[in-house]
Amino acid sequence: MVLSNTDLADVVHAAEPARVDSSCFTALPFELVVLVITVAARDCVLASTPWVASLTLVCRAIHNAVDPILVETLRLTDTNLNAVAGNLTRFQRTQRINIVLRISRRDSETLLEALLWQHCSSLKAVTLLDNRLIFSDHVLFMLRSSHKGTSDSVTYLQIRFFTVFSHPLRQQSLPASVTHLVLDPFIRAPPSTDMQGFVSFLSRYLEEDSHSIQRLLLRTAFVSVDAKAAFIDAVTSIALAQRDMRMWLDEDRSLARGEEYMLKEEATSDEHLGLALWYRGRQLYVPT
Repeated sequence: MVLSNTDLADVVHAAEPARVDSSCFTALPFELVVLVITVAARDCVLASTPWVASLTLVCRAIHNAVDPILVETLRLTDTNLNAVAGNLTRFQRTQRINIVLRISRRDSETLLEALLWQHCSSLKAVTLLDNRLIFSDHVLFMLRSSHKGTSDSVTYLQIRFFTVFSHPLRQQSLPASVTHLVLDPFIRAPPSTDMQGFVSFLSRYLEEDSHSIQRLLLRTAFVSVDAKAAFIDAVTSIALAQRDMRMWLDEDRSLARGEEYMLKEEATSDEHLGLALWYRGRQLYVPT
């Protein structure tokens, strides 16, 4: 397929109008042009999604190269449910679903069932905002029900805003396919009992229910800044006591005072890391 110089120049100027010499770009072989555009699309897909989407209109070859990048990560929100439902076949190549739904609706559950059981055949990772117990349990049920579809391919699971008292995680509540688990526990400042509850849960979970887990990453994003030091000491003590090499800790940020509701809006902040999110942090127990 031949693409005119005018079309290529338009694409280049849309991306970097002040830096790129379009005459050099348009002189490249078309296969190399597609490769360059594909790399640019991958770099810009989260920060400049509308621009990346516009590339799919240039020609069929560029559409076929760029569209999989657009759907590689699906952020499912309350505002895009209808759009996703109307284009389910596009998501066969989706590798990660970030569920940021806050309103409990039957149509959101129906849509997730369609995605997880019928359409997302390439799905590897699911991120869940655990701020509504019944809905969270239903999502985990759908992931466990691999016999109904494709969800047995999910090996990476992240649960944000994880609260022990409303969501006591057990082995039977996780998909058997999950080997890499990220938990962002919600720990408020003392005298809250969140810390004691999570420490008790974590000790029991590692001893009894975590047999399929190869790597467990704990993050302090939802841990109060006033409880952060005690939280790190507590989870480190558990890892050392159990000599569990699977435990890792990412302590890059913590929950400042008054941020509880603001951070609920930031459930999309880790998308740019892709699967590398599950491999962050430092190992808490290293054999000597």
